[in-house]
Amino acid sequence: MASWLDDFTADNPVWLTRMDGHMGLANSLALKLTEPTGLLIDAAMKLVLPWIPEVSVDERREAFLRASNLALTRGVTTVVDFGRYFPGASVKHSWEDLSDVYQWADSSGKMIIRVCLFFPMETWSQLLELIKKTGRALSDWIYLGGVKAFADGSLGSNSAFFFEPYADEPHNYGLQVTDPESLFNMTTASDKFGLQVAIHAIGDRANEMVLDMYRSVALTNGMRDRRFRIEHAQHLAPGMAARFGEQGVVASVQPDHLLDDADSAAKKSLGWIGPIRDLIFSTLFLLAMRGWLWVLTGLLQTLIL
Repeated sequence: MASWLDDFTADNPVWLTRMDGHMGLANSLALKLTEPTGLLIDAAMKLVLPWIPEVSVDERREAFLRASNLALTRGVTTVVDFGRYFPGASVKHSWEDLSDVYQWADSSGKMIIRVCLFFPMETWSQLLELIKKTGRALSDWIYLGGVKAFADGSLGSNSAFFFEPYADEPHNYGLQVTDPESLFNMTTASDKFGLQVAIHAIGDRANEMVLDMYRSVALTNGMRDRRFRIEHAQHLAPGMAARFGEQGVVASVQPDHLLDDADSAAKKSLGWIGPIRDLIFSTLFLLAMRGWLWVLTGLLQTLIL
C-alpha cells in the first residue's frame, strides 16, 4: 500500500492520516526503518509518528488562542480537552500542552474560555500527584478532570470492535486497542483515587466490554457517584442502552457521526448506528459533543440541523 504514494513522493517521506486519527498511510521512504505494508491502524502508527517533526510551542499557542476566540464567538465558554492523545501517539503531548499552552496562557492573562483537561490513562499516577499538590482547579480557568483510554478503534478504519465481522473483511472483528487486563487495572486504580474515567468505545463488543468492566470496578471500589464515561457509545446491541442508566454511566455521543458513518456502517453490514433516542430514555447522563479536533464549535449547528 505504500506504493500508492511512492510514484508521487519517492524523494520525500510522506505520512497521511485519516480524518478520525485512527489510521494513516506512509510511503516507502517513511517506512524504511520498519518496512510494514504502509497502512498503519491505531497503535501501529507509533512506528511512524515519532519521526514526524513536532508542532512548535508558538504554533500550538497560536492555535489555542485562535480556537478560543472562535469558540467564544459561537457562545462556547467551557470545553473538555482530551489532549493530543490517540492510539500510537505519545502520552507526553497532553502534559506538554498543559505547561506550554494552558499554563502559559493562564499566567499571561490570555485565557478567555475555561478548560477541563483529561490525560492519558497510562499517566494516571502523574495526574494524581499533581492533584494532591494543587487541587483539581489550577486556576479559575483550568480544571483537572480525569483520564482517558481507548477500548477500540474507529468505524472508518475497520478497527472498531464488533461481535460480527466487517462485511468487506470477513475475518476482521476490529481491534482491542488497549489490552483488557491492563485497561481494567488502570481503570480500577484511577477510580480508586477519585479520578473520572472516560473510555472510547465505538463497536458493540467494545461498548459491552467497557460496561462490564465499569460494573466490576464499581463493585471492587465501592458504590458512589463516579460518573464513568463512554466516549461515542456509537454501536450498541439491542437492550444495551438501558445499562447506561442502570449503571450511571455517562454516554458521550457525537450526533454528527451519523452523517459521516451511516453509509459506512451500511456498507459494512454493521446494523444500527447511534441509538441516541434509546440513550435519551435510558440514561441519566447524556452528553452531545463533537469528537474531532477541528470541529470544536460546530455542536450547536449539528443540534439545529
